[in-house]
Formats: sequence, structure tokens, C-alpha cells
Amino acid sequence: MSTTIPATSKDTLRRQISQSYRALRSSLEALPRDRFTEKLSTGWSLNENIAHLAAWEETVPKRVAAVLESGEDPKLYDDVDAFNARAAAEAQGKTTDELFARWSAAHEAVLETVRSLPEDADKLMFDIVEWNTTGHYPDHFADIDAAIRTKDDLFGLVQTNWIAFRLAIGAIGLPALENATSSGWTYKDLVAHAAAWEDHIAMRLKGMRETGAETYPGVDDADAFNADVVERTRGRAAADVIRELDAAHERMIAELQQLTPERIHANNSWVVGVVASDTYGHYAQHFDEVFAAVPKKPAELLERMREGWRPFRRGLNRLGLVPLSEKTPAGWTYKGMLGHVANWMEKIPDEMPNRLAGRRGPTPDVDAENAREAKEGETRSAHDAVSRLDAAYKTVVDLVTALPADRDIPFLATRLVVGETYGHFVEHSGEIEAALPRTADDFIKTIEKVWKPFRAVIRERGRAGLTEKTSTGWTCKDIVAHSIGWMEQTIREMRSGELSTGWTKETIDAYNARSVRTHELVGPEAIVDELDTVYRNLVETIRGLGDGPIDERFASTMPYYTYLHWEEHFAELGVPL
Repeated sequence: MSTTIPATSKDTLRRQISQSYRALRSSLEALPRDRFTEKLSTGWSLNENIAHLAAWEETVPKRVAAVLESGEDPKLYDDVDAFNARAAAEAQGKTTDELFARWSAAHEAVLETVRSLPEDADKLMFDIVEWNTTGHYPDHFADIDAAIRTKDDLFGLVQTNWIAFRLAIGAIGLPALENATSSGWTYKDLVAHAAAWEDHIAMRLKGMRETGAETYPGVDDADAFNADVVERTRGRAAADVIRELDAAHERMIAELQQLTPERIHANNSWVVGVVASDTYGHYAQHFDEVFAAVPKKPAELLERMREGWRPFRRGLNRLGLVPLSEKTPAGWTYKGMLGHVANWMEKIPDEMPNRLAGRRGPTPDVDAENAREAKEGETRSAHDAVSRLDAAYKTVVDLVTALPADRDIPFLATRLVVGETYGHFVEHSGEIEAALPRTADDFIKTIEKVWKPFRAVIRERGRAGLTEKTSTGWTCKDIVAHSIGWMEQTIREMRSGELSTGWTKETIDAYNARSVRTHELVGPEAIVDELDTVYRNLVETIRGLGDGPIDERFASTMPYYTYLHWEEHFAELGVPL
């Protein structure tokens, strides 16, 4: 046996094969199926290309085994052209699916051969593998170029691969984007890197369109470009980097949609090459790296779901119920947006059996579904909108919890859950964040919105009404008394700068009872006057916190002592939401 040392390790070779195979295979699978039997300008049909690729990979296991035994490559063919002609002829009468299946089997056999290579494997064994995989695949990208006719074909290539890549990134979850990848970057760096290259191709396509040129210059030093991206990403929020990726992709797609067939194939299909390099070819390069962090087991998926749910639901809590009838920056009401999120979670149980079986169910009319939820959200109560959201989320949690704990979840099923839960929450968290109060003025405006209906219903009750019992067993006066108590609590905390911590159900109940008890002898008119006085003190105290964003300690606690607390009593007081 030769003692020549291969330049590539088994693990590196496997990774390179995986990246190259995915780039070619996913590109072929994204093309229209009616294109596969047509003869291309390159000479073969796509079906013949697939048969050809499979045939050469089928030679690898036997050739490597022969080298292991004798030190020589038997080649298993007399003439390359004759071998290729036979392989192309074998495509006749076969469906595209059958040919893809043959290639899959041949490819898996190659990977198994690489896995079983001895540590001291001869370089010739590595060469045989590379000749028929990483060294062979690039020869056939020209066939893909030839099969692309319109911007829609190119759009399909990009989007088919983008969806899997983007869902895999979403499946990682925002907190885990700070973790390191196998290459040493963080996943956040990788996302920023992908965004930068999407923006780069958008810039080149725009420049080409505006100048009328057949090409447009790009980056001279890719390593420096990548290093600069990583440096700029330090300290940035993962959610912002994700939004940057999505925005860059939208810009690129907008430019791609303006391409003409002539422009696509000008200068030896220059556009196809640069788009592939910065989009679907790029996704394939990083897919294994990204997929390694995708949750595989139910417990892992549940953890990511909760990581995404908590900040989304916490922001919704702080927003409160009254503002949910207002419009979001996206144009629908917050109730409509919550109905939209709940609706897509509600579809998971019916679709999950399909995904677990490796198939997809009927595709719903997304635009019609979203339009319906937006319209119904206008008349749905805020309380019902939030209750529906919580119920839908709990149903998905129960569904994932019931999956076999020791089995990997098929990615088709994982992407369903991700896309309709935490991958979806992050898309709408910006709408909630935009409405959250930050400054003293913001908080005062928010408080006043809830205070007005709360105070109005107290006024309408009158002296006699304050002593009547509500549906919870308290009197209206009791509600006023304990509302006074909690407002005074947050006033003390904001003025002293010290928070009371460690509240439990027992201590909260005791505080409520004490507030009610200390007002037992206070008359209806006097207690309402006290309520108004404490409210004025509350507003003055908040104003005294300054002009900028208020201390997060108070921003995260004061709402629960004030407007969120008053909303809890709206139902028993008869205030509609």
C-alpha cells in the first residue's frame, strides 16, 4: 500500500462532500419537474445528469475496497465517454423521483465508505472519493444554469433553499444564537455573515440594473469582509441581527424579481453564478453547521419554545389589555395579531401526523387566513384574544411533550413547530416592543388610558354601589382599598429606590387583607378621595424619574401595581375589553 498521506481528514472530507452535495442536490430539486426531461443546451437532460451522478458514485465503494486490498484503482470502466453514455441511457423510462432515489442510495454508500476508511488510508482512496463527489459536482452547475429560464426559476431556486436555511436558524432560538459554532464563530456571527452577503448580492444586482452593465464589481477580499462583519456584530442583540438577515433577503429578492431572461443569461449567466454564490450555494455551505444546533429531541424543542414564549408573553403582559384594540406598526390591531399567532399554532395538531410521516398536508390559503384573523380581531375582546393565544400555546406544548422522549423529531415536524411558535413569536415581538412604555411620559400615558375607565366605573357606582359585592366576593370598596395599597407600594419603591422582593401568594393575600382592613371604617366618599390623591402622587412620582427611559427595575414592576392590576378587576366591575 502507498504511504502517501492524504491532505484531507475523513471528517473534513465528509463535511466538504455534504456541503457540495447539498448545494447541487437542493438546486436540482428546486427546479420545475417538467424541465427534467428536456434536452438542455449543455447536451443532456437533468434526468440524465442525475443518472450520471449516481452511476459515478456507485463506483466508489468497490474501487476504494480494491485499493485497500491491492493498492490499485480498478476504475471499473474502459472508456469514460462510453460509461457516461450508458449512464445517460439508464435514465430512459425512469421517473425523476426514481433517479433521485438511486442517487441518494449511491451517495449514502459513499458516505459509509468514507466513515469506514482506516486512519492510515492511502491518498488514492481519498482521491477516488473526491473525483466522484466534490471534484465532480461543480461540473454540473452549468446544467442547472441552462435549466434556468426566467426570474421565477431563479426565485424558486433561492427561496426553496432559503426556507430550509431560515427555518433552521429560527429553530436554534435567540438565546442559543450566542453559542459557538463548529467553526469558532457564534451563530449570531453566522447569521450576520449570511445577511452581509445577501446585502452584497442585492447591491450588485441593483448596480447592474441601474448602470446597464452585464456584471458589477463585488468584494475584493472576502476574508477581510467576513472579519469586519464579525467585528460589527459584537454586542448586538440577536433579534436585531435576525431582522437584518430578513431585510437583506427581501432587498435581494426585490432586485431578483426585476431581472429579465436576457439579463439572467448575459455574460455566460453571470447573474446565476453570483446569486448562487451568495444565496443558495452559501446556505448549503453553512447548513450542516446551522443544523447541528437545531433541537432534535422533544425536551430540546420544548426548551426552545419556552425561551421564545417567555419574552413574547412577558412583553404582552406589560402592554396590558386596553392597548390591544389599537393598531400595531404593521397595520392590524394587537388583537388581530394575537389571533393570527394563535390561529397558526392551532393548525399544528392536525398537521403534525403528516409531518411525522414525512409528508405535508394541504397548504392553507395564508393570505385568506391572515385577513380573516385581522378582521375578526377588531371585534374580539382583548381578554378572549389573550386567552385564545395561551390555550393555543398550551396545546402545542402538550403535543410536543407527548412525543417519544428518546427519538429524534423529523425536521419536517420540527420546522412546523418552530415556524408557528418561537420562530413566529420573534417576527411579531417588535410590534409589541414598539408599544411598550419606556419613559416617564410613556408610562403616564399608558396608566391614564386604563385609569380613566377604572375611575369612571367607580364614579358610576356611587356611594351605595361601593358596598355591593362583585362576582369575586369583594365589594367595590374593597377593590378600591387594595388598589390604593398597591399604588402606595410602588410609590414607596420608586421614591426609595428599593424594591420589595420575595412576594408569594401568601404574602400578597396578607397585603390585600391588610389594605382592606385598614379602610374598613373609611366612608365611600373619603376612600374615593384617597384613591384620587394616591393616583396624583403616583403620576408625580413617575414624572420625578426623569426624561429618559426609566429604571428597568421600576419598568418591570410598576405596571403590575397599577394599570395591569386595574385591568384584572375590569371583568367584575363590568368594564368591557
